[in-house]
Amino acid sequence: MGATWVLVDLNTAGQTASVIGCVVGILGLLFTLLSAPRRANAAPRAVRTGRATTTGGGRANTGVVSRTGGQAEDTGDATSQGGTTNTGVTDNF
Repeated sequence: MGATWVLVDLNTAGQTASVIGCVVGILGLLFTLLSAPRRANAAPRAVRTGRATTTGGGRANTGVVSRTGGQAEDTGDATSQGGTTNTGVTDNF
């Protein structure tokens, strides 16, 4: 940019700097978007959950509710009086 300012003028040097800054910004955004870890296929997980208690027909869930599967480890107790409970992996809750 200094060479552009010396050889041409200050306005052209400013425009050159703007184009270079824009290109660097776009490349930075593309790099960030393309190098981000992808977790779209990751199954839902429930690990070391607490206790869930409901009364009067509620739903107590300390696991995973998913139609595509999942993983439940060391889940807490789920107690429901008159409702449904889940401490593992289910698709019907």
